[in-house]
Amino acid sequence: MNDPVDDALYVRRVLEGDRDAFRVLVERYSGLVYRIAYSMLGNAEGAKDVVQEVFYRVFKGLASYSPDRPLKAWINRIAVNYILDQRKKRRIQACSLTGEEESVIQVPDTTYDPRDRHSREERDECVLRAIEQLPDKYKLVLMMRHMEEMSYEEIAQALSLPIGTVMTHLHRARVKLAEMLQPLQTEWLS
Repeated sequence: MNDPVDDALYVRRVLEGDRDAFRVLVERYSGLVYRIAYSMLGNAEGAKDVVQEVFYRVFKGLASYSPDRPLKAWINRIAVNYILDQRKKRRIQACSLTGEEESVIQVPDTTYDPRDRHSREERDECVLRAIEQLPDKYKLVLMMRHMEEMSYEEIAQALSLPIGTVMTHLHRARVKLAEMLQPLQTEWLS
């Protein structure tokens, strides 16, 4: 986990003209931005473009960043706003995971068993398809909470929502996801 005091130090160094300090921030948070972009767009090239644009915006807006807010949440908010703005402007469509050229994020599994690899990959693929079908507001909170391991407070700050709304979105996302995956649960458990 990144230390907010450490982030504030790097931000100050960037504002003083230290380009290496900005590289550290990019390295630290580019994975987060990429995962957010990929989950919203569904394609690697688009996600890479978003990372570039978001860090350009981070650099330009760093002077207005308030250190009382976690840098991670601030960068996250820039990424989400940028993607949502682009969708409105260009009508960007998230790619369907049912298409021919699917990309599935492989999650490393420390309990690797070659006999279970195929069924585990199928399960992961089904879960990702179901997540892709969720509305953005639910998909975002689900991803931030479970993939980025952000607290409710961090998610609320990042999305400029009340904590209660974050909790409601997360609950509804889980319920919808469970409903979509319910027919497959019997198969998985057998």
